[in-house]
Amino acid sequence: MRRSPLVALALLAASHVPAQETPARLDANPLARQPLERFAATRDRPLFSPSRRPPPPAIAHREAEPPPPPPEPPAVVLLGVLTDAQGTRAFIRPNPMDKVRAARVGDDINGWKITRIEPTRIIFGQDERSKTFAMFETRRVTTKTARKNAQR
Repeated sequence: MRRSPLVALALLAASHVPAQETPARLDANPLARQPLERFAATRDRPLFSPSRRPPPPAIAHREAEPPPPPPEPPAVVLLGVLTDAQGTRAFIRPNPMDKVRAARVGDDINGWKITRIEPTRIIFGQDERSKTFAMFETRRVTTKTARKNAQR
């Protein structure tokens, strides 16, 4: 039995009807006719969330940076103390390579303040910490030794 090509073509065209055009399928699901943009509220207000609100965006937690360590006490050498009509001054060398300078109570040396000057010692303070330097301490570094250490 031989079929004509026209019959085959008609059968093929009749069997290829898109699913969305069939009236039975559109009547079974009325939402199928609606565009998806209309359902944006479902995304904004999720059905299964108790608050009916989307979860808040995740916030990256950063650990707080620890505060920088306080500066170390200066390596001061106390060379002498002078008291006269102008007040009390301490003659110090803040670093082994520095020149001698006069300092008074309240002066800032490398982040530390001079809190008290006594006849043979000087006291530095920073917050709740304090450091005392006395004259004739044995840990003095000579200028030549300081230069050698600086070159290394």
